Amino acid sequence: MLLPTFELDLSGLPEDEQFPAWASHVANSHPRRLPPLTGPFRSHTKFWRLDPLLVSEQWMDPFAFERDEAMVRATPADHYSLVVILEGEIVFKRPDGDIVCRVGDAALTDLTRPELMHAARNHSVVIQVARWFLDEALDPVDIHGRLPQTSATKVLVDFVAALVPQLGSLPATSALPMARVLRDLLATSLVDLPPREVGPDGRQPIRHRVRAYIEQAAPGTLNVEAMCQALGVTRSSLNRAFKAAGGVLAYDRRRRLVALHGRLGDPTEGRSVSQLGYDYGFPEKTHLSRVFREAFGYPPSEVRKMATAHLVATAPAGSLQDAYKTALRDLS
Repeated sequence: MLLPTFELDLSGLPEDEQFPAWASHVANSHPRRLPPLTGPFRSHTKFWRLDPLLVSEQWMDPFAFERDEAMVRATPADHYSLVVILEGEIVFKRPDGDIVCRVGDAALTDLTRPELMHAARNHSVVIQVARWFLDEALDPVDIHGRLPQTSATKVLVDFVAALVPQLGSLPATSALPMARVLRDLLATSLVDLPPREVGPDGRQPIRHRVRAYIEQAAPGTLNVEAMCQALGVTRSSLNRAFKAAGGVLAYDRRRRLVALHGRLGDPTEGRSVSQLGYDYGFPEKTHLSRVFREAFGYPPSEVRKMATAHLVATAPAGSLQDAYKTALRDLS
């Protein structure tokens, strides 16, 4: 089975419906159209789920995103957005001066911060990165803008540009290993940046503290009551912080599934599927198979098999807007 390609091309809609249709699937920001304000609005998007990344290739007419403080507070998004410019220009409007990204540049924005961005007609690749996934490879850094113009960033940009045309021909089981490659290239380009600042009370946000607690717990042993007591947080605040993930237990389960997937895909790993499941907190084989398939679309045994034939990738039925929003929500 190949990695499914989702595609949304609004050119078939009436002109006055094109921009509203595109804006309807935008999450975490207020979109608006930039001149020309009338006539057709080109919006052609392909995207692929590389859990825990969401990769999209976009051909867009001019538009703007605005995410203010109220939206940041109201939206439980907790991920980064990496933009690689292939054609055109994107400007990030900042109080201390605009940040202009042109062809060959990349920018990383933090969805927990306000943002105002203007994009000219462009062709770009946008990669939504779960914060916890990047934090696995790099101590949290303070990044909210254009990536340093270094050789490491150039390698990342060149790799992304070469990879995207090939995504639709990759086996589905290569999604997570490829996500790790992208994540590690991004981490390398960020390694010299300053550390992320803590909140005004001198403490990390609750989501960061909970993630650190989970990392220290044995897989599958998370006790929510004990964690609340240890961190000095209430269940209600915990539920709010992890609402987008379906709750902290669902978040913990998905992290363990992603880690398990990585071990299953390692050719040097000698443990059986059952043993690995037990080690990652899934002692019952039937339960493991069910939750693994729900998360990735195929059973654990499939990860250890090489694709024997190229099959046509067919996106699951349903709204593409819903699929994209669901993919974004799962990142957080």
